[in-house]
Amino acid sequence: MRKVGFLFWFGSALVFGGAAILAIHWRNLLESISAQGKAREWLNATVVTPAPAPPTPPAVRPTVRRGEVLGELKIPRLNLSVMVFEGADSAILKIGAGHIPGTALRAGNGNIGIAAHRDTYFRPLRDIHKGDVIMLRTPSGASQFAVTETEIVQPSDVTVLAKAPGRDLTLVTCYPFSYVGHAPQRFIVHAKKTA
Repeated sequence: MRKVGFLFWFGSALVFGGAAILAIHWRNLLESISAQGKAREWLNATVVTPAPAPPTPPAVRPTVRRGEVLGELKIPRLNLSVMVFEGADSAILKIGAGHIPGTALRAGNGNIGIAAHRDTYFRPLRDIHKGDVIMLRTPSGASQFAVTETEIVQPSDVTVLAKAPGRDLTLVTCYPFSYVGHAPQRFIVHAKKTA
């Protein structure tokens, strides 16, 4: 009789534990969907002024705060569309893609670095090819990039974010894509501005 009671309580604990984990997952998913929707609404409501702004000296960076919406990244062939926020910490990557602090903010001013999780927004990158089109829409306008190369590096290799020919936009995610837990490497996509 004692064994039956133990099995009942153990089974109940498993059911309630599973329900709690599922509830946490759904809460995180709804938070992410909400953040993506609000960011997209803000970007769509932002008016791009047709008058050209005077050029900004390369040494002056616009001031942005962590969590601000910077734009929308799209890769049409992969049906990938994600809002980009300032910052690349775990809280930002939970709700979208993150602009890597210290990298360029605008096309033409250096190498823009954007990161996202491999098991959420950047999952489709496993099927990316050289020449694929990447679009980045910001309040100051839209830019188009073409993939020039992909590579796999160690997490400590930050040279992939340096300005170099063919590196106007760099996407970063964990690798391998099928790895369970903290992945040991990073998958890098380099792209050059085309428009």
